[in-house]
Amino acid sequence: MSTPRRVVVVAGQSLSHLISMLEFAAMCLRRGLAVTVAVPDPSLTAPAFRSTIGRYASRLPALSVHSLPPPPALDAASAAAHPFIRMQAASRSQAPVLRDFLRSLPDVHALVADMLAVCDLDVAAELGILGYLFFSTGAASLSVFLQLPMFCSGRAGNLKDLGDTPVSFPGMSPMPASHLVDAVLDSGKNLYTTVLDVFGRMAAARGILVNTFDALEGSAVAALRDGRCLPGRATPPVYCVGPLIAEGEEEEERHPCLPWLDAQPECSVVFLCFGSRCTVSLEQISEMAKGLEKCGHRFLWVLRAPPAFAAAGGGPDAALSLLPEGFLARTADRGFVVTASWVPQVEVPRHSSTGAFVTHCGWNSTLEAVVAGVPMVCWPLVAEQWMNKVNIVQDMKVGVEVRGYKRGELVRADDVDAAVRQIMDMELERRQALEERIMAVKKSAQAVRKEGGSSCTAFTEFMKQIE
Repeated sequence: MSTPRRVVVVAGQSLSHLISMLEFAAMCLRRGLAVTVAVPDPSLTAPAFRSTIGRYASRLPALSVHSLPPPPALDAASAAAHPFIRMQAASRSQAPVLRDFLRSLPDVHALVADMLAVCDLDVAAELGILGYLFFSTGAASLSVFLQLPMFCSGRAGNLKDLGDTPVSFPGMSPMPASHLVDAVLDSGKNLYTTVLDVFGRMAAARGILVNTFDALEGSAVAALRDGRCLPGRATPPVYCVGPLIAEGEEEEERHPCLPWLDAQPECSVVFLCFGSRCTVSLEQISEMAKGLEKCGHRFLWVLRAPPAFAAAGGGPDAALSLLPEGFLARTADRGFVVTASWVPQVEVPRHSSTGAFVTHCGWNSTLEAVVAGVPMVCWPLVAEQWMNKVNIVQDMKVGVEVRGYKRGELVRADDVDAAVRQIMDMELERRQALEERIMAVKKSAQAVRKEGGSSCTAFTEFMKQIE
């Protein structure tokens, strides 16, 4: 009996990246590969990160998990730098540890690194191992990231000076320059150089595994595969193997929000959640509450306090004190506010009572909405979320956007009210067209992972390449 080919998945410190990478590891196991997941030392990760690792290790007995020793302490300059620069410095300093670990394993066929851990590709190349990147966000973002080094090198001045001037990239609809990742908007910062260096080195991968599927992002996938994103340079093979999202966990007791949803009419509830990491200001929380009260619709709101308040306050319920006086009493018959650190974000969008999802446009949340067949109200906050918003609204056509604000600005109560009404009170013909589109995408998401589906076929091609 032949020994299974071994894939080593090297996770970064991001929980949002980790979940899809672990789902990829589960896919590898189902297809007969041996999988080792290398994770950062526990001292470097958050409790939610460690509990997620433990949950997957229990669910997947064949999964081997190895904690890498902590990297050497950073020098003073690196330690004081932007978190992304610190992450890259730590990745470089940990290269010898990763190299020794890979040498200790029998016959590694492929290394799959986090999308931003391009330094790991150098280690793989040194050892003669095929090195891949796992891109945990969408194909449209990948197409833009690959093009940004060349796009920026041919320009004088700062991109932020372009404001909302439209910029165009193959594979994606034109968007305001202000919607690009904020790290590339100011060329005068060290972060600008570091980020563009990472983006420029992504093409050195033997292949890029992307958490998306062909039918969802057809234009971006075509641009990547046609070589339009890297003119004059070979584009690595792109394998669209998604959607890879966490599946619902069996709990001894259902989360309190689920029985509440059971009692609501079909498609009547607006779900508001900005992921596991993003928060908004105290003033924004007040405006959100006023807007929800004004709109008159049922809502399920995951309320997370800003970090400074959370650090100074008591338990999760202390966040309720941030709401306007009397808000909970006035909306008790149609609203449910969750302050716990965990909510069943897989089950809530899939619940029959959920009619819309107000989201920060993080990619995991986007895929959860797509798989559930729930239209989105896009309220991006940071990073590539602004690009995702353009993708969702203009290219996928499965959502609408919150209007009346720019990056970093306060969204007033009237605009929150208008955003909810925009989708919940949409005229019948437009609503039917939106629902037809989202249901078609939902059916595609179900089909792509089955035998003969595009994501199943892409994974088979990946397996052939590592033979």
